[in-house]
Amino acid sequence: MIKVENIVKQFNDLKAVNDVSLDIKKGEIVCLIGPSGSGKSTVLRCINGLEKPESGHIYVNNQLLDEKDSETYKKLRSLMGFVFQHFNLFPNMTVLENLTLAPIQVMKKSKDEAEQIACQYLERVGLLDKKDEYPNKLSGGQKQRVAIARSLCMNPQIMLFDEPTSALDPEMVIEVLEVMQELANEGMTMVVVTHEMGFARTVADRVIFLEDGKIVEENTAEEFFRNPKTQRAQDFLNKVMH
Repeated sequence: MIKVENIVKQFNDLKAVNDVSLDIKKGEIVCLIGPSGSGKSTVLRCINGLEKPESGHIYVNNQLLDEKDSETYKKLRSLMGFVFQHFNLFPNMTVLENLTLAPIQVMKKSKDEAEQIACQYLERVGLLDKKDEYPNKLSGGQKQRVAIARSLCMNPQIMLFDEPTSALDPEMVIEVLEVMQELANEGMTMVVVTHEMGFARTVADRVIFLEDGKIVEENTAEEFFRNPKTQRAQDFLNKVMH
C-alpha cells in the first residue's frame, strides 16, 4: 500500500531522513521506533505529504505521491488518516463539529450524514456522550480518542499515528492504545511512530528501528524484541525495556 524509495529530507544542514526505503502492505501494522531525533516522525510526515522529501519517491497504492499532479496527490492524501501527538482539535468547535467539518467540506457530505457517521465513530471510541463538549473540557486521552475518531470519519485506508500517546499521562495511554488495538484487529493498515514498546511488541507485525535518519534494523516485532541483530538496537532496548 505504501512504498517509500530512498527518501532524503533535510532541514538546513541536518539530514533528518537519510536514504530511507520501506514497504507497507495492506493490513500490516508497522511501528517506527528509535531514539528522539532519529527521523521517525519525519518519515511519517513525508508519507502523508506534510513534508516534501528533497529526493526519493513515495507511492501509495502504486501511484506516485507528487504535488505536481494535484488531483492524484489530493486523492492519495485522502486515503490516509493522520493522528498527531498534540491532537490538533479546533478549540472553538464542539467535538461533533470537529468530526463533521472535513466530511462536509471535503467529501461534500450532508450535515445529517456527517453527524451520523461522526456519532458512530464517537461511540466506537467510547465518547458519544461528549459530542457537544468543547475540547478544553476533555482529558488528554479523550482528546486523542476524538482525534482518532475524526480521522476515521474520512474513511481512510491507512492510519498514520505520530507518537499518539507521548503527550498523555500514563493512565490515559491505555485508553488510546486500546482503540488502536481494535483498529489493528479489524485489519486497518497502520504506521505508528511510538515510544510504547509494549504496544509495538504486542500489536505490530513489523518493527523498523531508526537512528540518525537511517533504518538500522527491521524485523518482525517478535524477532526484533526477542533477538535484535544490531548492537545499537540491543542498547536501545536495554534502556527502554525495564
